[in-house]
Amino acid sequence: MMTGIIYAVIGLVGLGLIFAVVAKVSNIFKSVSPLIDAISKTDFDGLESEIATTPKSVSGMTSLCIPRITKDFPEFNWYEFKQKAENMLLSAFNAIEEEDASLIMNASNDLRSQVALIIDANQDAGVREIFREPKIHQTEIKDYRKQGGNCIIVLQSAVGFYHYKVDRSGSIVAGTNTVTTQKRYDTELVYVQDIDLVEDGQKALGATCPQCGAPIKDLGSKVCRYCGCGLTEINIKVWSINKFTEC
Repeated sequence: MMTGIIYAVIGLVGLGLIFAVVAKVSNIFKSVSPLIDAISKTDFDGLESEIATTPKSVSGMTSLCIPRITKDFPEFNWYEFKQKAENMLLSAFNAIEEEDASLIMNASNDLRSQVALIIDANQDAGVREIFREPKIHQTEIKDYRKQGGNCIIVLQSAVGFYHYKVDRSGSIVAGTNTVTTQKRYDTELVYVQDIDLVEDGQKALGATCPQCGAPIKDLGSKVCRYCGCGLTEINIKVWSINKFTEC
């Protein structure tokens, strides 16, 4: 009988100790939990901030392409064309934001047409596209190829900016003005080397009317056959910046 009582007492004491430990652990967890949440939020915020500020990597084929380019074009100055392409890209962002395609620099008629179409699309949607504080982190040559009567150099740039769209009242409807966005853009330089090959249907140059966007099949045309807009003849044997695309 006494032995049973002793075991019962020991069991009750043990059970009490277990409850005490559980309660202690629970209290510790309750006190630490906000700290864990704060650390997790800090880690997440830090990761989000790192993504927002880390430039995109670019396809760096510059060292491989330049010898091939200078073999074909000994006068080619990589740094000069890099600067022109970067200035064009920044001016394209400004032209889209200001809704004025004439503000774009170092651009072909085809590229101005591209920017004008973007502006028209934004206006039709009732929005204005903002590229605040654009910064080009790096530009490299991505590709060099000969196609038809053209020589084509593709540059790739890593760009960061605050990118968003606002409606006509100024309210943000897409994107954010508090976190930067990192993107990549390809810029295409075209040198029309042999117009005969181009006119034979092997063209790589996507010439379009700056007014209506219709394709220009005859590069010697002075007037668009669809809308009658006057055309500027495409320069032959001169490098021109033909288009840019987000990639």
